Amino acid sequence: MSPDSAAPAVRPLVFDDIPAVVSLAASCLEAAQWTPSSYEMNFEDIRGWVIAEQDRLIGFLALRVIVTAHEAEILNLAVDGTCRRKKIATALLEAAITYCAGRGVQAMFLEVRETNTSAISFYKKHGFGISGRRPGYYRNPDEAAVSMARSLIN
Repeated sequence: MSPDSAAPAVRPLVFDDIPAVVSLAASCLEAAQWTPSSYEMNFEDIRGWVIAEQDRLIGFLALRVIVTAHEAEILNLAVDGTCRRKKIATALLEAAITYCAGRGVQAMFLEVRETNTSAISFYKKHGFGISGRRPGYYRNPDEAAVSMARSLIN
C-alpha cells in the first residue's frame, strides 16, 4: 500500500480469520496474545474488522459490546509492523466507532501497556482520554495498563 493510496478496505472479521489474527498478534509484541481457542470460544461475543493486502491480513481490531451498559471494550488492535503509519489502525478504529455509535454505544474503553506510548498517543489523537491505571495487568512481561475511555455521546 503506497502512502498516497486510497483508504484501506475494511471488512468484518469472520471465523476463518482467526488463525491469521493470532499470527498477526504474535508478530506484534504490544498486542494482547489470545490463543486461537480464546477467539473461537468468544467469537459470538466479539465484533471485529480486518484489513488485508494481497490475501495477507495486515491489521485487525476486536471489541466486545456490552449492550446492557451501552459500552464497548476494545480487546485488541494490531497492525503488521511493515504497514504502520499508513492509516490502517485509524481505518479499523473508525469502523469500530461507526459500528458502536450505530448501536447506541455511549462509551468505548480499552487498556494499553503503560510503555506503549505510541498507542497511547494514537488513542488520544482519536478522542480517548486516560481514565486510570491497572498495576500488573499484563504478563510476559509484567506491566501496568493505562485505562482509556472515549464518549460517543455528542
